[in-house]
Amino acid sequence: MKPTIDFKECLKDSPKFRASLESAETDVDVLEARLERLVKLCTLMIETGKSYKRASSDFVTGVRDLAAYFKDDNMMSDDTNVSNCLNKFAHEMGEMLKYFNILMDQANRSVCKNLNNFVKQDIKKVKDSQKDFEKASSELDNAINRNAGVPRTKTQECEEAGTMLKAKKSCFAHTSVDHVFQINILNSKKRYEILETMLSFMHAHSTFFHQGHDLFKEFEPEMKNVASLVENLSAKASQERKEMEERHSLVQKKVGSVN
Repeated sequence: MKPTIDFKECLKDSPKFRASLESAETDVDVLEARLERLVKLCTLMIETGKSYKRASSDFVTGVRDLAAYFKDDNMMSDDTNVSNCLNKFAHEMGEMLKYFNILMDQANRSVCKNLNNFVKQDIKKVKDSQKDFEKASSELDNAINRNAGVPRTKTQECEEAGTMLKAKKSCFAHTSVDHVFQINILNSKKRYEILETMLSFMHAHSTFFHQGHDLFKEFEPEMKNVASLVENLSAKASQERKEMEERHSLVQKKVGSVN
């Protein structure tokens, strides 16, 4: 990250200025490349998130289908019905997917769009002013060479070359300060623009996890009820298994009674 370029050095068009300018322009190229890469990575993250959301939505649908299987289970009350419990689970997972969708939308708006706009607008201004600067510099060099090559005996051509040189010097000076202005503006703006963008995304993450925490905190009593239900069902299944393990004794009793 390069420091601000001094306007006075810019007007001198000194070797120091040219070196500082080249360094600053290279720094802009590096920043542009890294921002573009981050936007691409964010876009990939969002697309992957969409795939995750579709797969998760299918999973929730599968849970609801499984709940339908237990819909006519008459062995349990409505409050402890397996179908009812599974549908509640599916609802909670569906709510989390809504929150996740909001997070991905925020990633698109706060990261992709903001950083992409920064590249397409702010950095583009520097790129455009750089082209103008290079054009003005080339035209000034041509004017200098022409003025130096005109024979002093040709008064009119000397005057024309001198006038042209003066005009190109003025144009170059204005173009130089405009280019330096755009670079300096970018250097002062990039810090808060990038931090503000990422801060917004971090707030979105914070909101996402708070929403999830609040959702499951409210759902926690229901989860405890289901845990108790699972324990009771497990104990009941064990008791039934134990009773059924004596199935062969029924055969022996049946055979004995026949004899």
